[in-house]
Amino acid sequence: MVSRSGWALTCLAALSAGLLAPDTDAMIGDLRGQSFPAALLAVGELVQLTLASWVLLATTLSLVHAPAALVRAITPRLLRRALFAGTAGALALAPVHADQAAAPSRPAHHDLTGLQLPDRPVAAAPASAAHTTTVVVRRGDTLWAIAARSLPPGASAAEIARACEQWHAANRDVIGADPNLIFPTQRLVPPLGKDPT
Repeated sequence: MVSRSGWALTCLAALSAGLLAPDTDAMIGDLRGQSFPAALLAVGELVQLTLASWVLLATTLSLVHAPAALVRAITPRLLRRALFAGTAGALALAPVHADQAAAPSRPAHHDLTGLQLPDRPVAAAPASAAHTTTVVVRRGDTLWAIAARSLPPGASAAEIARACEQWHAANRDVIGADPNLIFPTQRLVPPLGKDPT
């Protein structure tokens, strides 16, 4: 007779086997491949498939009234606990494996468009600019603060706002559409007629 926990194990085992068995060939291929993470994932999936098959065998033997000693011999407590842990892993790993299998095979290419990286090339200043000095954005800087530093002390908020608009216009290709979004290490050129300080 199979207990409630035995039926729960059997259901989990059937679910694991149903998820993993169709991809057995891919798992074996991953074991032979050169990707260590894929091979490690394949090992885990194959172990889980083996455990699930074992549970299904033990349940079948119990249902056909095989000798109780035989059923107990092939179902030690440690393996039952391993199945519980492994099933949770299989349910988590199977979608990951499916995502990897569904990904198109192509050479590694990383699109960095839109990312603000220190080593990203900065657009050259317009040829009409008569200055070569740039301002490197520091951590905590804002375009408002940079514009204020370029003005004489005591400049009004209206003057700083106009200067901020000029800084944004002169550096739109580096900053982008949002003047409130600047990043450390960006190089900004002062607007014509402004001397950065």
